[in-house]
Amino acid sequence: MLSDEKMAEAEVSVRLALYLIRQRLVTADVAVAIDGAQVQTSGAVHFAMAAFLQASGCSALGAHAWQGHHVVTDGDYRIRIHSSSGSGDVVAPLITGEVLRVESKKGPLKRSKSSAEYPLMREAIGQLMTVDQAAANDLLAIAVPHSAKFAELAERWRDAPLIRRLGLQLLTVHRDGDVSGLVLAAA
Repeated sequence: MLSDEKMAEAEVSVRLALYLIRQRLVTADVAVAIDGAQVQTSGAVHFAMAAFLQASGCSALGAHAWQGHHVVTDGDYRIRIHSSSGSGDVVAPLITGEVLRVESKKGPLKRSKSSAEYPLMREAIGQLMTVDQAAANDLLAIAVPHSAKFAELAERWRDAPLIRRLGLQLLTVHRDGDVSGLVLAAA
């Protein structure tokens, strides 16, 4: 069962991948990096990945319940879930010829008293700037849960001079599967 209070990082990443496939914005499979600790540690389940994938219309290809390739029932491509770090949490070849490279973060769905949204977005930006793999045609982005505070910060920070200069996209991922903030160049 999904929390009404927060969205897990794995959920943000997989929802973004599903959006890209279902909106027909990709030209090949979408790679999603999920650290096993985001799903389960010492028997404690943090995010029921297999159940979430199944509820989202994905079926697994292979022996693992959540790792590996997953077919999206209403899309032409698959989600490939792996645990390798250094390339971004979501990597997708776009119809524009660019490669979307995204760092995702978990976060609250309702405004937090501690303003957790600020450090989460800043951490995602920092992680994105230090990925091991990047190319000149990469479209760089961060993805966070859609909430009033995250949306407010994303809107304001999109106008920051360095964010604009780098072309960094600040995406908010909605629980209903929509994504705000993604702007693609004309194909």
